Amino acid sequence: MKRENYPTVDESALMGSVRTNLDSPYPTKEQLARKAKSIALIKQMDLPYIEGLPVVEDEKEIDARTPQEVAQRCIAVVLCAVKGETQGDDQALIEELVKEYDARSFFSPQETAFIDERNPKRQQFIEFSWGYECSHVFLWALEHINELKPPNEICDVPYEVGLIRGTDPEKFILEARLRSQAEILDMADYYYRLHWAAIEFRLNGKSSERIDEGIIRERHRALNWLIRYSDQEWDDITTDT
Repeated sequence: MKRENYPTVDESALMGSVRTNLDSPYPTKEQLARKAKSIALIKQMDLPYIEGLPVVEDEKEIDARTPQEVAQRCIAVVLCAVKGETQGDDQALIEELVKEYDARSFFSPQETAFIDERNPKRQQFIEFSWGYECSHVFLWALEHINELKPPNEICDVPYEVGLIRGTDPEKFILEARLRSQAEILDMADYYYRLHWAAIEFRLNGKSSERIDEGIIRERHRALNWLIRYSDQEWDDITTDT
């Protein structure tokens, strides 16, 4: 059965809630080049795309995160992911790690509630364990890893947790450095369009071995936080496509 077309809404009604073409009515050459590069990569993967999907924000519009801020967010999501992965079996270990990294102030309100909860729901364990894919992006942004895994391949959790554990907690934050904003925006644009492709496949009952929507969603979330998409706080980050 043929799926009906998407419902249409005037873009002006969506401004301020999702990214639209009206946000950058006159895209810079850098924005257009970034979009073209992402589409070329997606076409090589034989995935769907649309030319009408907006460009991501221009570098001059971004209030860049500080390296220290990114390092702290990386630690926060990893600690929550560890608790999620271990299903809360060792709350004492989690509390010890929070103390070791002096991480109490790094957590968002939802993360704080999860870290402190003695008996979280099973779905919470699952949701927070996905944080490893977010930390994968942050470790890439902090130049601890050279490139992201393909969008169908989960990150190397033992190796990447080892990168954090193998560095003095204070040094991990104070000596953090960040990739260029141009590189981060390139990746944000790519995952924005990848996420659209993954959702398009799902809605049409199709699939591809080249992508995993769950992996893409979490990386897209982390990248949106890095570029301050819609000035959203961590608990409120959206991955609109």
